[in-house]
Amino acid sequence: MIIKLLQNRTFILGMAFVLGLIFGDVAAALQGLTMPALAVVLAVSATQVTVQDFLPIKEMARPLVLALAANFLFLGTVILLLAWWLMPTWDLWVGYVLVATAPPGIAIVPFTHVLKGNLRLSLLGTFGVYLISLFLTPLLIYLFTGEAAISPLRLLNTMVFLILVPFIVSQLLRKINVADYLARLRGSIINWGFFVVIFSVVGLNQDVFLQQHEVLVPVSVVAIISSFVLAVVVGAITRKLKLSEADQNSFILLSTIKTSAFAAAVGVTLYSEAASIPGAVVSFWYAIYFILLGIKGDKKAS
Repeated sequence: MIIKLLQNRTFILGMAFVLGLIFGDVAAALQGLTMPALAVVLAVSATQVTVQDFLPIKEMARPLVLALAANFLFLGTVILLLAWWLMPTWDLWVGYVLVATAPPGIAIVPFTHVLKGNLRLSLLGTFGVYLISLFLTPLLIYLFTGEAAISPLRLLNTMVFLILVPFIVSQLLRKINVADYLARLRGSIINWGFFVVIFSVVGLNQDVFLQQHEVLVPVSVVAIISSFVLAVVVGAITRKLKLSEADQNSFILLSTIKTSAFAAAVGVTLYSEAASIPGAVVSFWYAIYFILLGIKGDKKAS
């Protein structure tokens, strides 16, 4: 029973949130582990793809363009518009810029399996956009926050550490035939990597969750609309366009999930504790969103 709980994504993410609220001092001490934890998560996740999967470029173009449009253009725009309207401070605006310009969520791939979506679209689209975000994300952050925020070069260095280096490591793991072994542990590694990030950023923002409801409410409104509400909207649009059910499910995932843990980690590391609040709050609502997606997947399987 205990072992199953420790392998359950919902339990792990929920525990990270609760423990972060209780042990704020410990979370602050673990702050330096947020970036390495994210890098490990991406390295393990990226063992599912190879450089050859992106070749020939002509066949890669469709999933890449569709994923870029759904995750950056559509979802990113919705998040930025809502944040511009609702965020009361500059730091919170920066935090949501980090969420809006973050790469697609790694959870898109496993939930494509759960919902029986278009695996090629989700897999190649997610990791293709991940690589593009290496350059696109720093550019967009600089565009929306300006020179007052942070050096684009420093942010680019962070993106290299979080995206390019893990991808190279993932390919080395495939070369030495470790990828198959890691496949059995992938889910647990990803879940506990996110545990470290969520525990740290929630603990650092303990006061926001427990006392500053004037901040928590508007940040939560943006998170809820950009996930739960958008899922319903995108589902209705894709049904209207008469797409296959597999394509519908992949578009819903691509249009509603960002790597919020990335935004939280970058916010607390390069900007301020307040800038990590949106990423932390979005991560909390994503945990609930993932529970509902899992229930939907279980119904489909039965």
